[in-house]
Amino acid sequence: MNKHQQIKVFIADDHPIVLQGVSCILSNRPEFQVVGTAASGDELTRKMLQAKPNVLLLDLNMPGKDFYENIQWVKANAPWVKILTYSSYHSTDLVRSLIHEGAAGYLPKTATPAEISDAIQCVFQGEIHVTMVAAHAQTDATPATEHANSLPDDFRKRLGLSRREQEILVLISRGLSSQRIGQTLYISKHTVETHRKNILRKLDFNSSTELVKFAVQQRLV
Repeated sequence: MNKHQQIKVFIADDHPIVLQGVSCILSNRPEFQVVGTAASGDELTRKMLQAKPNVLLLDLNMPGKDFYENIQWVKANAPWVKILTYSSYHSTDLVRSLIHEGAAGYLPKTATPAEISDAIQCVFQGEIHVTMVAAHAQTDATPATEHANSLPDDFRKRLGLSRREQEILVLISRGLSSQRIGQTLYISKHTVETHRKNILRKLDFNSSTELVKFAVQQRLV
């Protein structure tokens, strides 16, 4: 990177202390320019295009749009922006899914200022950045379902679901049968039923009624 070129960073996080802290850290470094902040997915979509950042530091758990929707929106409307996700949550499926959906990296909220700086520069240069915490999660021999079942809150449980499982959960919550879900997603009814069983197991539920309630609480429908 040219030493005179600043990396323009947009920060999306609904925790004011974290938002201000990270902004302060980056603003005090000459290689960065914080060009905007947002505290929700809706605010992100309203402000980011005008800010024209190079890198988006994206918290996963914010009000408004689902974090997958936020990633998709950025990829569709600002494909030049490198997305660096960060969160206090991590699991094998989550990190893999984020990269698969188009994120350029993952950073835990336990990261030091130096690690944040290094991660932003890494994704800006076109590389994939995954910190050691997430890297261990990727190679951990513990099954993803054990990660999910050991997590205490509903958002953590949700992160234990793959993108496909979340899609199927939404369709179940809309009242679609397994046959109709299969037709919608171009997969077999048997595959849908397998996903349904996996979702129930990961969330530790026993019925579709519980799935619908969970989806509503998580604002997936």
